[in-house]
Amino acid sequence: MKHSIALIWCVSLIAAAASMPAPTLQAAIDVRVAAPGTAIAVGVIDHGKVETYFAGTTGNDRPLDEHTLFEIGSVTKTFTATVLASMVLAHQVKLDDPAAAYLPKSVHVPGRDGLSITLLGLAEQRSGLPRLPSNMDDVAGTDPYADYTIPDMYAFLNSYTLPRDPGATYEYSNYGIGLLGQLLANRANETYQALVAQRVLAPLGMTDTTFATVPASDPPTLAVGHDLGGQPVASWHLQAILPAGGIRSSLADMLRYLRCNLGQGPLAAACLFAQQARAAGPPGHRIGLVWETSVFRGSVSHGGDTAGYHAFVAISKDRQSGVVALSNGPLVTDVATHALFPEYPIAQCPASVPADEAGRSSYAGVYCSAIAGLVFTVASGKNPVSLSIALLPQHAFEAVRTDTDAYANAKAGTNFQFARRNGDIVGLYLIQGGEAIPAMRLDVHGKPFTAQLPPAFPPVVSLDDATLQQYVGTYTGAFGTITVTLRGAGLYVQLTGQPAAPVYASAKDAFFYKIVAAQIRFTRDPTGKITSLTLHQNGANVQATRTAP
Repeated sequence: MKHSIALIWCVSLIAAAASMPAPTLQAAIDVRVAAPGTAIAVGVIDHGKVETYFAGTTGNDRPLDEHTLFEIGSVTKTFTATVLASMVLAHQVKLDDPAAAYLPKSVHVPGRDGLSITLLGLAEQRSGLPRLPSNMDDVAGTDPYADYTIPDMYAFLNSYTLPRDPGATYEYSNYGIGLLGQLLANRANETYQALVAQRVLAPLGMTDTTFATVPASDPPTLAVGHDLGGQPVASWHLQAILPAGGIRSSLADMLRYLRCNLGQGPLAAACLFAQQARAAGPPGHRIGLVWETSVFRGSVSHGGDTAGYHAFVAISKDRQSGVVALSNGPLVTDVATHALFPEYPIAQCPASVPADEAGRSSYAGVYCSAIAGLVFTVASGKNPVSLSIALLPQHAFEAVRTDTDAYANAKAGTNFQFARRNGDIVGLYLIQGGEAIPAMRLDVHGKPFTAQLPPAFPPVVSLDDATLQQYVGTYTGAFGTITVTLRGAGLYVQLTGQPAAPVYASAKDAFFYKIVAAQIRFTRDPTGKITSLTLHQNGANVQATRTAP
């Protein structure tokens, strides 16, 4: 669900060193809640036996317990799938029903080569619809889905041309599942929230579970979300895309939902029907109605991420065991997978580092993020302007120098900014998709060189609306067009063929991105009018002249 780009290496993180002793599940989550106010709740059902694990704090004055609420992000999609399954089994809809059957006549659903988008195509995420719609304005904002309405959803559908036949290829689509939920709500003549409450929450006794609706409604039991830097972030709220990521739930309720997906209780038939693998899904998986089945283990799973929360649900092939992991900051996929398959290692920081990798004079060394369970090794690259960087235990890749202490791998869209204190390299930030994830450099004893890294970005300077309005316009250069717009209290910059992204003021006329390592400086003429801008990225300065207004 998360709007930022996922970590490029893998979905399920693996331990940094196979020779390290495996921690107990409780010990692992105790370490993972490294930032104050972060928490993890894990529930395991194994052949009928239930065990729960808790670590950390909620970030508010409420105790962490089985009723603490977390955003579950894209795990919400499985609830939408369960509703679809229950309606199919009740003969209220059919999987091959066209989407157009449950839309107003004014809404045109794109087709291709005589093929139509169906409920099944949406649930399998093989409809041809994109991950996000192009008319969603604030994809990089702090509450990116809050302003996207059902009329907006219909307007996009009216304007979209499918790039391929429906059913041809898997493409993860928040928009598609949002549309599916709305179609089912239309069929039932209910809101999506009422439909889920009637079809899933009430039968399973899930009394804690709520929806992140607009206007904002944050219950006091909601844990405070944190990013992977350990900083508090705002919770999300959704309208049209609610069926793809707008549920908040507790461990107590999610264990009830897990039992259903183990084939127990009043909705067992619908839960199991939704899981049935029907087509090729993401790499290494087949997909059913949203649920993903591993081709290696036969386990069924789905994860969810928002700006400040992570969730993961998995069921064993024989449906005798299952796990739910929820957090308000730390990553939990590896923890949950280990709970289901003990041979699967939990990512952890090494207890010691070779002496030749802990020197202060160069970038080479070992860097660790405890909250994310990420361990990087950095070594000299193939040439003087590159580094060899690996997220263990995967293979290293080359990152090329783009600026002072900055390196990037353009193919992966990944940037690394190294941090210094008193001239020494003390850590790095992985900057990707709008998130800056800190990793501390470790000494020979496996201890960080510093307790806290310097900020990844310069302090943001507040500029008034009148000043911000001066930058609004179109700028043209040899590379294309840059459009600068004012949205709310901030500037957004859009390059030709790319989505708009927010920029932040470090000074008057000077702005920086957070989604990439890049800066923009505006130039004024003697009268004070903005005449051009310079984009600094990857060590190059590119100029664009203002052409409008």
